Amino acid sequence: MNKLFFPQGTLHIDDNQPVREIAFSICGGRKPAAGWLQMTAEKLPGTPEFFAADRGLNYYHAARFYPDKVIGDGDSADPVLWQQAVEQGKAEVFPVDKNETDLQLLLEILPPEKLWILSGVYGGRLDHLLSAFETLGTAALQKNRTIVLADEREITVFVPAGVKIKFYPPAEETPVAVSLLSFTEKSKVSITGTKWQLEETELSRNNPFAISNEMSETEIIRELPHVSFTCHTGMTVFYIAG
Repeated sequence: MNKLFFPQGTLHIDDNQPVREIAFSICGGRKPAAGWLQMTAEKLPGTPEFFAADRGLNYYHAARFYPDKVIGDGDSADPVLWQQAVEQGKAEVFPVDKNETDLQLLLEILPPEKLWILSGVYGGRLDHLLSAFETLGTAALQKNRTIVLADEREITVFVPAGVKIKFYPPAEETPVAVSLLSFTEKSKVSITGTKWQLEETELSRNNPFAISNEMSETEIIRELPHVSFTCHTGMTVFYIAG
């Protein structure tokens, strides 16, 4: 089981595997807050490896630390930072005119044995966001792996069948919303600790009704309030806002 400590809550991922090392990446979408990034990076378990896709290099710089490897065409990164990464041998440079997105290129070099966490994915143009969502979900589905997206506003987890998730908010806080979305055509899920609980309920991709849930009042007053989620079949997106 991996325990991930984010400022807005702790995420437990039970995928019946030993604790895995972390590959943490920042892409060129919405900039994660520097303070959030610093706090998250400091609490990552083990010896995490840090990656950047193009503009993500700028976001590391704003938080005053630097990735181990940078990938992309350099068209949106700060030119000085990009040149430094090239001179230090940390950059894998691709031409601007290419078929793959920087994110797709990044996924090709991430260590497959590590747990992937990505930030700088949300926000920006809708086509970029949808492309990233489909790219990451497809990678999670094809490789039957859990992938986490996060910044100070949102947490998203692509959850394959057989994986259990628990989310513990900070003391006296609750998430704005807890949502479930089926990434596959159908998935079967259970969730407790919420106002609307589900027990081996079927979700479908074309009828996304299981959104904007919230923690139940009885759960909030418990000693360690949390949300428990299980994906039984298919692949489901577990989402926390706030």
